[in-house]
Amino acid sequence: MMDEKMMDEKKQEAFRLGVSVIILLGALTIGEYWLGALASLWWAPILGVALLKAFFVVRDYMHLPRLFAGEETHE
Repeated sequence: MMDEKMMDEKKQEAFRLGVSVIILLGALTIGEYWLGALASLWWAPILGVALLKAFFVVRDYMHLPRLFAGEETHE
């Protein structure tokens, strides 16, 4: 019973993190768009925002840490 409660809490935490990252990515995309529309010669900040967004996508949605983690046991 306690494991089920802990799993539910972990799922809720992961969901909140995922929603937060989606909101952050949306805000960065809007900022990146306006930066590109208003100052298209500012390629360095636009590239920086794109790399930051790529970092969050890889970290939170591609699950790369699971590739390097040990085997998980499922009961």
